Amino acid sequence: MACEVHIPREFVAVPARIIKRLRAQLEKICAVLEALESRTAFLESIAQSSLAITVDSWRFRYEFEPLRNRLTVVQAIPA
Repeated sequence: MACEVHIPREFVAVPARIIKRLRAQLEKICAVLEALESRTAFLESIAQSSLAITVDSWRFRYEFEPLRNRLTVVQAIPA
């Protein structure tokens, strides 16, 4: 199953250009995770970690959900 990116609708306050760049970066991360599919210990480790990414002046927290094989944005913080 291909990794997917999930950005909940609750982040409508984030400018569309930021969301577009965020999605592009997370899709690149998904591609890497797909390539590491055989590295179960690593994937389990990041599934238990707090992950973050910065796009311009916004900081986003996201999680890896291994059962759904997706990255889900859980928090957006404007700087």
